[in-house]
Amino acid sequence: MDFSQISEETLALIKATTTGMTSDTGLFGVDLGPLVSLVPVVTPFRDMLAREAAGQGSDNATWRALLNINSQQPNPFVGRDKAGGVIKTQLINVSSPYFPIAEGYSVTEDAVAYAGGYADAKAVEIFNAINQWKINEEKALLGGQTFTLGQPGTMTTSTATTGGSIAASTAVHVGVAARTLAGYFWCTGNSKGQTGSKTTGSGTATNTVTGTVASVRGAVAYDWFQSADGTTWYYYTTTVIPTVTMTSTISSNNDVPTTLPDLSTTVPTFSSSGDNGSDGKNSDGDYTQFNGLLATLAGDYSSDGPLVSYGSGTDNGSTWKDAAGSALSVAGGGISEFDDLFLSIYNKTRLSPTALMLSSREANGVSQIVLDNPGAVTYLTMNDAQGRTEIVAGGQVATYVNRSVPGATVKLEVHPHIPPGTIVARTDRVNYPNSNISNVFAARCLRDVYDYIYGSDRNSGGPRQDGEARSVETFVNRAPVACGVIHGLDEYVAS
Repeated sequence: MDFSQISEETLALIKATTTGMTSDTGLFGVDLGPLVSLVPVVTPFRDMLAREAAGQGSDNATWRALLNINSQQPNPFVGRDKAGGVIKTQLINVSSPYFPIAEGYSVTEDAVAYAGGYADAKAVEIFNAINQWKINEEKALLGGQTFTLGQPGTMTTSTATTGGSIAASTAVHVGVAARTLAGYFWCTGNSKGQTGSKTTGSGTATNTVTGTVASVRGAVAYDWFQSADGTTWYYYTTTVIPTVTMTSTISSNNDVPTTLPDLSTTVPTFSSSGDNGSDGKNSDGDYTQFNGLLATLAGDYSSDGPLVSYGSGTDNGSTWKDAAGSALSVAGGGISEFDDLFLSIYNKTRLSPTALMLSSREANGVSQIVLDNPGAVTYLTMNDAQGRTEIVAGGQVATYVNRSVPGATVKLEVHPHIPPGTIVARTDRVNYPNSNISNVFAARCLRDVYDYIYGSDRNSGGPRQDGEARSVETFVNRAPVACGVIHGLDEYVAS
């Protein structure tokens, strides 16, 4: 071979390709692990509900209820040879509308091919859709609402000279609107707004402005807005208590806080002229929601069946306790707010709640307030040496004694879709004579969840399968009088 004919480029290439095989060469296999899912699917409320099949097609589930008017009954002492007074009866019609709940999916045939041998793309997509349907069904069963929330009452405003950056002698207009639980999840709207204003003092540029209203029955959160002129409003923040402290002035919308779990990331709007979508209607003005658990406790019975806004119909008897922005408190070795709630429920119904449904924040607060307070804790000291070396730190309150009903206990249940600031007392059994209540609560279905496959056409895209997990159902609460709510709770912080 005539090596003089070999170019410099050829020699360089030979040199590069004869240095041996090393890890830098990049000849690797692929250690492909299984597909994992990091989507939490925790739906305790929908999982505990009885699922009832409707007897026939209808636009509403309808039933009649005899209300408690025991205090209005005639005196039984009628005297000799006198007729007894005729008892009084109050009968009310109750209805809950059926609406579909659906979550769609789409998978292309090419996606199925590319995933072949690794995962079943269609099965994964359908499974994800069913999981999201379950999560959103739980939210709907808890938070759906078909009537408007009340407007917040007159606002109280105040100012402080420390803690903020609002300039001296600045007029700050504050707006607030209340949100339902459905609005909390999906930002479907809020109530008619309330406004107030405050002018800061003239001596400092580190001012704050605080606005406070009374809690609104049925609201789980409050949207706060700010304006420089009382006309153009910008979103400031959302709280679960009916008060806000503004530390700065703004000229555009703030971001939605990320500290409230499950709160929609959509920025809400403000209207002081009328309801702003709290009744769950869509953009066409049509109802799309049924009343979930919280709405069945917040609304009034009406003369023709559907629930109506509180104060405009017949009170359903449920108990509401306004914490007014304060935290839980201990008295007499117990939690005052629980004791007051249970006593009110017992006085109306002679029943004890089955469970308190609360967020993880409130569950943690209950445990902290009990374990922090010597008046609420009895310590049993172990007298064996081995036990003293195996002490477990920390504790959680799982059950609370209802002191209004001797021997009755109430479970504390953490529900991931109950927002902070709200606690619901749920009663699962109403054991009155002839009550005809086998299930106090139920998901009543015209058609329970099914997989619907849409037909595809070539004008809408390539070969694929479109479908959805879908049901047509409503929520039934046959005894709201046996339930109660504590709302407007602030977070308990251990000292």
